[in-house]
Amino acid sequence: MLARLRALFAQPAPAQAAAASSSPSFAPPDPLGAAPRLRRRAAALLAARDERAAAVDAALEALQAEGRLRPDQRDYARLHRRRFAEAAQAIEAMLVKHPDWPACRVVEVGSSITPMLYKRLFPELRLGSACLFRHPQLDGVVELAAQLDLEKADLREAPVLPHRDQHMILLCEVLEHLVVNPANLFRSLAGSLAPGGLLYVTTPNFFREDARQKLVAGRNPQPVYPAAYGPADRFHHHVREYAMAELLESMRGAGLTVEAAYYSDCWDTPEAVAALPADALMNLVVVGRRPSPS
Repeated sequence: MLARLRALFAQPAPAQAAAASSSPSFAPPDPLGAAPRLRRRAAALLAARDERAAAVDAALEALQAEGRLRPDQRDYARLHRRRFAEAAQAIEAMLVKHPDWPACRVVEVGSSITPMLYKRLFPELRLGSACLFRHPQLDGVVELAAQLDLEKADLREAPVLPHRDQHMILLCEVLEHLVVNPANLFRSLAGSLAPGGLLYVTTPNFFREDARQKLVAGRNPQPVYPAAYGPADRFHHHVREYAMAELLESMRGAGLTVEAAYYSDCWDTPEAVAALPADALMNLVVVGRRPSPS
């Protein structure tokens, strides 16, 4: 009898056996699956990205030839070139029909070298920047350069930026580094938009493929703060990454109309793009519009 009980408990339960015989998977619901309108609107942001990437490369080469990029900035630009191309494509695709184009007002939050790049691509663009540090390289490139620590600002009071009546605000690869409520941040930034102005946000996709694999394995996809980091390194760490559903909810919670949204492959290899569903790609892009008064 004891031997039979031991054999019984040594066997996996039916559900366990079934799980062991199949590869684990994790597929959260895709909030864009029921919103094809957002994907269709995003098509214009991707239509000419490859051509735009070539223009970005040429602009970066010109800046490098003039000695305007430090070695670390050249490396950063090479790593981020596809993301830069996406943002540049969004600037033109979403503003080209505006009466003020090409002299529209665009400010980037968390900018470094990108205003120099956008000025090369769109010479008449009226650029602004807001960053934690002052970048002397932007002197003569931007109309207004503001030093701003978003974590120390009261985001419940809009607007947080000194810029006014902007046609577009770019918040690219910044949100994941901040201890903030995203709806409060979006609402505060939108206070600097002109009616009908656009807030363009990019941030890593929490549910990208490698994160899904870690979740299935019982691991937290987001690493702990590195032991070697000090206070000055805090903005190199991802405090929190977001899901597409959270960005959409935060945009709407900020009183913005979601204009476009898609999963970006700017960090993925061609092999990954061919093998993965769209919602497992590495980056998120969401564009909100400040409503115009009726």
